[in-house]
Amino acid sequence: IETFIFPTHKEALEAVEDGRCDYAVIPMENSLLGSNHSNYYLLTQKYLYIVNEVYVPVHYALIGLPDAKIEDISLIIAHPGALEVCRTYIGGLPSHPNIETVYDTASCVEMLLNFSNPETAMIASKSIAEYHELNVLADHIEDGSGTNLTRYNVFAREPIQPGADGITSVVFTAAHQPGSLTNALRAFADRGIDMTKIESRPLPDQPYEYMFYVDIDGPMSDPKIREAIDDLEFHHTQWIRVLGSYISHKD
Repeated sequence: IETFIFPTHKEALEAVEDGRCDYAVIPMENSLLGSNHSNYYLLTQKYLYIVNEVYVPVHYALIGLPDAKIEDISLIIAHPGALEVCRTYIGGLPSHPNIETVYDTASCVEMLLNFSNPETAMIASKSIAEYHELNVLADHIEDGSGTNLTRYNVFAREPIQPGADGITSVVFTAAHQPGSLTNALRAFADRGIDMTKIESRPLPDQPYEYMFYVDIDGPMSDPKIREAIDDLEFHHTQWIRVLGSYISHKD
C-alpha cells in the first residue's frame, strides 16, 4: 500500500475522485466530541461511496523535553480537539498551566523544540515522544479513558456489496412541513429496519431547513432495504443519495 497525506479532508476525497488514489480515510465522528460536521457536508458534494468503517481508540499523553518534570509545567501546547478531551486531567494539574492552541500536532512539536523550555509540555500521542526522544510525563490523559474512539469512513469511487452483515448510509432532505420527517422514517420502521444513527445538518443555502443522515442496519442487496429506499425516494423526500453499504468494524 502506498499512502499519501493531504492538508485537508476535501483534497483527500478529490484525490479519489480524479483517480490519484484508490481510497480516502476520513474521520467522521468522535465518541466524546461528536460528529465532524464539515465532513458530513463533503459527503453531499462528492460522488464517492463509503466502503468500510473502522473505530480507532484515541489516547493522549502529556509530553515534555527530556529534563521536564510534571510539577514544573507552566504552559501546555495542544490542538483544540486534543485539548477538549483532556480538560479534566489538565484542570487537575497542581501547577495550573496556561494553554496555547495550535493548528496541528506537528506545530506542537515544533514549538516545544523551539522553546527549549522544560516548563513547557504538549499533548499528543505517545509515539510522538518516542520518535523525537521526548519525555512522556503522563499517558492516557484523555477523559473517559478507554471509551475515546474516532470513527473513520473509507471512501472509494465505486460501491461494494458487503453481504448480509453490512449497513447502509443515506442522506436526504424532506419537505419543510409537519410530519414530513416522521413519514420519511416510517419507510424503515414499517419494514422492521433498525436505524443505528440519525443526524440533521442545516442546508447551507436554505436557513433553518435541514438534511438528514441515516445509518440503517442492512445492505442495499437486501430486498427489504432496497424497497425502503425506493419508498423514501419516491414518496417522502425531495432529494436522496445512498452513500454506500459497508461493514462496520467496531472491534
